Amino acid sequence: MKKITVAVDGPAGSGKSSVSRQVAARLGITYIDSGAIYRAITWFFLEKYGDIDSETPFDKGIKGLDIRQEYYSDRTTKTFVNGLDVSKLIRSEEVVKSIQWVSSDKAVRDFVTTLLREWAGEKSIIMDGRDIGSVVFPNADLKIYLDASVETRAKRRYDEYVGTGKNVDLKAIKKQIIQRDSQDTAREFGALKRCEDAVFVDTSDMTQDQVVNKLTELIENQDSA
Repeated sequence: MKKITVAVDGPAGSGKSSVSRQVAARLGITYIDSGAIYRAITWFFLEKYGDIDSETPFDKGIKGLDIRQEYYSDRTTKTFVNGLDVSKLIRSEEVVKSIQWVSSDKAVRDFVTTLLREWAGEKSIIMDGRDIGSVVFPNADLKIYLDASVETRAKRRYDEYVGTGKNVDLKAIKKQIIQRDSQDTAREFGALKRCEDAVFVDTSDMTQDQVVNKLTELIENQDSA
């Protein structure tokens, strides 16, 4: 496969992360989880200040922060902050509730965008997020926008939490997703946006395998073009 950059965007719970991981493994390309980077930065500031909000000095704290991410052939990804593996720590409810302050900060977004572009380098990658096609890689070889109904996305997130042993409420998750959608599309920086040149894929009535097959087909067609 020739070098290719695939940008996958979409709202929370659309399945972009799990699907992108599988596609990367199938095609032998590198998967980069941009969402984990914002989670890692959120975790870092929560550890530093105990609590964060719009007044937290992210621009000062972000300088010199060492973040790395490693992708393995078994489709797992590990994220490190200053050498510490925070892959599990960044999945906490506290991080989820506080990430809005980090992900909407311009200094943080500029930092992450630069980091992601450096990681891409000269290798083929598939990266998912909310502004990958619009901001990080506006000239990506292929842009894909995954979406699904709120009900479907809430159920997926619910099943994900239950699978890890967490006791959660489906209605609360649905409410959280609706709120997250509103926040993501209204951001001044890095807002969730469906690019005009992105291939739209509604996954509401698709199994994960069907979505993986669809994206694989799109990438292979792009590679042979």
